[in-house]
Amino acid sequence: MTGNMSLLHDVKSIKGGPVSFAGDQGGFITAQGMISNSSVSFDKVSFVKEMSNNLLSVSQVCDKRHKVLFDEQQCYIMRKDYKVPENMILMMAPRCQDLYILDMSKAYVKAASGQQAFVSKATEQESILWHKRMGHMSFRKMNHLVHNNLVEGVNVKGFNIPDGCVPCKKGKQAKKSHTVKKHHSINTHLELLHMDLFGPINKKSVTGHSY
Repeated sequence: MTGNMSLLHDVKSIKGGPVSFAGDQGGFITAQGMISNSSVSFDKVSFVKEMSNNLLSVSQVCDKRHKVLFDEQQCYIMRKDYKVPENMILMMAPRCQDLYILDMSKAYVKAASGQQAFVSKATEQESILWHKRMGHMSFRKMNHLVHNNLVEGVNVKGFNIPDGCVPCKKGKQAKKSHTVKKHHSINTHLELLHMDLFGPINKKSVTGHSY
């Protein structure tokens, strides 16, 4: 889309629709033409007299089978036979009509088998569910498994639970030892029971230890 008629070739007058700009401004499409140089050409370029800047549609460039790359300095329109290296892709935005929809919760990875897949960061509920499925494994170990593709069937990129797992906290907590009493305050028989002291146990453990 442009407001400079001198850039267009093979111009045809049309009655196009209205175009809205920022600041409640707008105009109308009154013509269409072609713009080209020695390398690339684009057709169906709309002429809007009120426009002060030229606009280029990335989707129309891609319709010409070109690749479009952006960086902090400029935009590159690559040749049709250019292929993006698989190991350089971090995310992908599928095209929906003329828009590219980017889902920040998903990342593009290539598994060891060579297959590409979209993986996403697990929600808090999904993290808790996988934590239970993996036998209350630590989240550091869980993330190590999925980041290195060491487990099959887990289609998420990472796990995170801010408050941790309550059953894990209860199971790993240690009671504070009782204060040692120098003198027993016993008045009757069986008032003090040592229920946690027993042994030695005659049968040895699997590793051959005696308790």
